[in-house]
Amino acid sequence: MREALGVTKDPEFYLKLLDGWERHAPSETDRDAIDAQLKARCMAANRPDLHATFRTQLDQAFTLMKQQNVVAYFAATGETTTRAYVPGTMFATIRRSPNGESLDAYVAHAIREYGAKPLFGDKRFIRFEREARKEIEGGSIVVTSIVYVAPVPGSNRRRGLQLTATIARPAEMAATDPKFIGWKTALDVCASTLRWAPPPAQR
Repeated sequence: MREALGVTKDPEFYLKLLDGWERHAPSETDRDAIDAQLKARCMAANRPDLHATFRTQLDQAFTLMKQQNVVAYFAATGETTTRAYVPGTMFATIRRSPNGESLDAYVAHAIREYGAKPLFGDKRFIRFEREARKEIEGGSIVVTSIVYVAPVPGSNRRRGLQLTATIARPAEMAATDPKFIGWKTALDVCASTLRWAPPPAQR
């Protein structure tokens, strides 16, 4: 749409992904394929109980993708070279202010309401978390959403790339559990690797 109106297309972005994670375009075909892979992995690990947790997380992510302007999503769908595994997903959307103004008001709101802070001290990003308890078959899980927002280059802060990572953990796992903290740290590091491709004329 922006190209049709003669507006410069936003630059492409890249992340250094976690081991086993891959980038995807959102589609129902992709969702079914990922669910099948998750189920196979849980069965191979003799943990069929985990599939319900992962599927809940997957369904939540695809529901959000339908509601928002998702441009890409990332998940652990590839082969891993280590035994480290982060049970999460991350999706990317383009955030715009309703009236075409800068996103400064949104950033101020995130700081005031959600305690948003720069990611690793890098003021190009803001980061905040939200948590919700979900009931699933056989028990409860806690779903943590970590939101990262960075301005799109050349947009005069009117558009921002928003990365939303979602992690589900058993309700009995404390937020201070070292494994859970490790998962969040890994996602923070992944988001911090955000890089933008230069415009074609600069290549």
